[in-house]
Parts: sequence; structure tokens; C-alpha cells
Amino acid sequence: MTSPNPSTAQPGPLSVRHAVLSLPEPRRTHRIRWMVGFGTTASVAIVALALNAPPRWTALPSSGTGSLIVNGIPVPVHDSAALTRRLRPGARVLLRGNQDLDLVSSGLLALQLTPGTEMVLPSPPGRWFGRVGRASVNRGRLRLTTGRHFDGSRLSITTPDATVRVTGTTLSVIAEPAGTCVCVLEGTARVRPRRGAMTAVSPGMRCEVARGERGSHEGEIRAAERPRLLDLRDRLKSVMN
Repeated sequence: MTSPNPSTAQPGPLSVRHAVLSLPEPRRTHRIRWMVGFGTTASVAIVALALNAPPRWTALPSSGTGSLIVNGIPVPVHDSAALTRRLRPGARVLLRGNQDLDLVSSGLLALQLTPGTEMVLPSPPGRWFGRVGRASVNRGRLRLTTGRHFDGSRLSITTPDATVRVTGTTLSVIAEPAGTCVCVLEGTARVRPRRGAMTAVSPGMRCEVARGERGSHEGEIRAAERPRLLDLRDRLKSVMN
């Protein structure tokens, strides 16, 4: 009897198993590797964002009476813990009290609101990126001083009449019915009327923008602002440096 030709014989069960074992690596392995890599990258990004986040706004103790209206909710000014829990970047606040109120983002910014001031809180600049903050003062008087971690950052403050650019300074932004006044104790600020050119304001000087005007007027810092700005800067030096 003639033996079957090995070259034409049909593969047996053992040959089929060998063929299956020699198939390419499943795509699932590649998908798992991609997911692990993506998860690692996402974790690094989350950690970087957390480390970049600036210190939150903190309300300093106040002996005054009245309340700070935070997004429509009144909070007693003497309850600094409750105020701190509600203060968030972008919050609209209105001070209805009989004394100034200090808010601090440690090492970056200190704000002082006077009674009647209505404003939108800025987001303090990040440590390495996102180093531009924005705020607005609708009415009232805002004093601020920057800390050592603010170096290289910018803060833009808008009023009904002008935009103020802050790069490291101690100043006050006063929004009055007649217009806006910016008083600079130290450092340099830039002021631009709504439809005008930018003006640099030097230490010891003020810049005034009348409502509806395109230009600005310069003069010496308001006498009442100098001692208040000096007090703010010196009193909060320990938490800003």
C-alpha cells in the first residue's frame, strides 16, 4: 500500500494548535500599555496642577461689625473662618461694615477692602504657570500689596473707567462716581482709560481718569492714602515674605 505524501497530508489536531499559538500578540496588550501610560501622564499633570495652585484667600480677624456679602450671602466680618470657607476666585463681594477688611493669599497678594467696596476677587497667580490674575472694582476703595512670590506675575484690575495693570507694587484703586483714581506708594502700575492710552504711574504719584474721558491726569499721591498704604504693607509683611 502506498503511504500518504507528507507534503499533501491534511494538518492534524497538533498542527492546528501550533498555528493558533503562533498568532500575533493580541491588541489588548497594546491597549493596556497605552492606558497605563496615559494614567501616569494624567497623574503627573494632576500633581503639577496641585503644586502650582496658589494659597487660597484667607480673611484676617476683624474687630468690626457688619458683614461681607459673598455672592449674595451675608457673612459676619468677625467670623473669619466662615469668610475664608466662602472666599473663592471670581466671587463677587460687597463689604457692609464699619471697618476695613483684609484678605490675604500668603506670599502673593494682600487686599484691603474699605466699607462700601464692591468687587470681584481675583485668582491669585500660580507658582509657575497661569501667572495672570484678573479682578474688578465696581465701586469703593481697594488697597493691595504684593509679596515676594508675586514676582513675574501680573494682575489686571478693571473699574467702570479704566484698567490697572499691576506687576509688583503697593497701591490703591478708588472707583468713585466721578471716575477712577490710582495711587501708587511703591513699584509701578499702568493705567489705561477705557478708550485711551496706557500711562505708567510712578511711586508717590497718582493717576486719575474722569468718567467718560479718554485721557488721564497725574499728580502726587493722595495725602490720606500714603499712611494707609504704608500700614498695609508693613503690617502684613510677615505673611507676604
